[in-house]
Amino acid sequence: MKFLKKFYRPFLLTYIFLSIAISFYPSFDFYSLKGQILIIAVSFFNGMMGVYVKKL
Repeated sequence: MKFLKKFYRPFLLTYIFLSIAISFYPSFDFYSLKGQILIIAVSFFNGMMGVYVKKL
């Protein structure tokens, strides 16, 4: 349970904020499969970093 809690917070925050920030970039297609895979991959990486890196 601790793993999920440490994973989903950074994952969701990254997904939300990156989606908002990258939507202002005109040539990025947010609704395409490639765009969603890119955002999910970055969010997954950040979620894994939330699990393994302790707060400073």
